[in-house]
Amino acid sequence: MQRGWRVAVFAAALGVGSTASAHEFDCEKRVNGQAVVHIEEYPTTVRFDDRLINIHPTAQSVAIGAEDASLATHGWSFQYALPMAVPVGGAADQKFLLQVNSYEECRAMAAQDGADDGAFDTTFRVVWPLGEDQCAARLVCDAPYAPPPPTDCETTDSCPEPRVTRDEGFFKVHEQALQQCVDLFPIELGGVGTVSTLRQALGVLWGSPSLYRNGEPRTPLDTARLLLARQVLVAHCNAYLFGSYPIPVDLLENGRAALSSNQCQGIGALRAALREMNVEGRTQPLPGDFEAGSATPGHAQSIAEDFTQPSGQSCMPGQ
Repeated sequence: MQRGWRVAVFAAALGVGSTASAHEFDCEKRVNGQAVVHIEEYPTTVRFDDRLINIHPTAQSVAIGAEDASLATHGWSFQYALPMAVPVGGAADQKFLLQVNSYEECRAMAAQDGADDGAFDTTFRVVWPLGEDQCAARLVCDAPYAPPPPTDCETTDSCPEPRVTRDEGFFKVHEQALQQCVDLFPIELGGVGTVSTLRQALGVLWGSPSLYRNGEPRTPLDTARLLLARQVLVAHCNAYLFGSYPIPVDLLENGRAALSSNQCQGIGALRAALREMNVEGRTQPLPGDFEAGSATPGHAQSIAEDFTQPSGQSCMPGQ
């Protein structure tokens, strides 16, 4: 049975199920406190936390095995001596710090499982006499943002007017600004859907990349589509609120079209290109006649409506 990135497996032995055993464990695994983390700044250090929990109601549970094959190649080991008895209501915790020096190193780690999807999956497995439990966390390698090189045009008259943009961090907390964008006309997001209300727009910006609203995990394709949808939505607002259309001019429409494709590498490339456009002018002052309103992150998150649905599709092989 799969719950997010957690998979529980209970074995029966000698005809006796785990509910009859005097040993039962649950486990938790997090990376930087979450089930899924995207990183795009390097070098960086990430923290993996493992928790082993005795969930038997009346007796201690004894762990006879604990492992994480993916992290073991990077120096992880279980710090407790086995077999290990955990009392009723007790738990055992440990942390592991992993330094990721570059995007290329992160991608190499992610490729250890044979899938070129840019995701490094780690699974903590605990074994007791009549069963086992597994829980996992995912580290996603995003390409670092590289600002364009500065242009020296101080001695010419060809300097373009500075572009005014705002990134997703701005729009997800400035409801008044986002409402003005939505009020212009519905925002088409290809296979992800159509945004016609403020709540839906906030749902795209606040939605979990790893889980749907009902707790069902997103596939790598659906995660890639949601992350691209955010940049398409933001680019749409920058274009129609501030006149800052992406360059080249067809970049925004290409992004919309990619939201219906299953070419994950192409989706990632378009996301990076649109993000570059969206952050280009985020330090420029807003037009004098534009009222952005106050930042209201708590309220914005509380009314966000994640309307996205599972696509039932997967990344194209090799993508």
